Amino acid sequence: MSLRVHLKRDAKRPAVDAVGVKRFIKHVLRSEQVEDGGVTIVLTDDAGIRDLNGRFRGRDRVTDVLAFPLGEDDGAGLYLGDVVVSLPRALEQAPRFHNDPERELARLMAHGLLHLLGYDHHTPAEGRRMKAAERRALARLAPGSLLPDAGAAFRV
Repeated sequence: MSLRVHLKRDAKRPAVDAVGVKRFIKHVLRSEQVEDGGVTIVLTDDAGIRDLNGRFRGRDRVTDVLAFPLGEDDGAGLYLGDVVVSLPRALEQAPRFHNDPERELARLMAHGLLHLLGYDHHTPAEGRRMKAAERRALARLAPGSLLPDAGAAFRV
């Protein structure tokens, strides 16, 4: 059994720690009892996520995170799907959620992963369940593990 995490950065910034991102993603999946599977994490900018949101959801606007569940065998095991995060959006909204940029990036990645695993927030009960899973995921986030120099590197 193994977890495969593919990190794709189509945004020029910030300087994320790919090893730290992969470690965090694996932690989130294991905390949800997923021990085998693959996922792709795409870190993009507002234009990139707006394009995807328009093409695949019919919404011509920027959003913070998109999840594209697949749940198919990719030849190497179960491929869960793709999570796309807008880095500028994470920076912009971090204060609103009382997070620093790194914690907000982690929250958005965890949120997308949880969608791949079937979580949703259409009802208050679903929302509470998903928020609890997000809190569990963030509980072990070590400062500096995703954005080694958040103050200098994480700029829009």
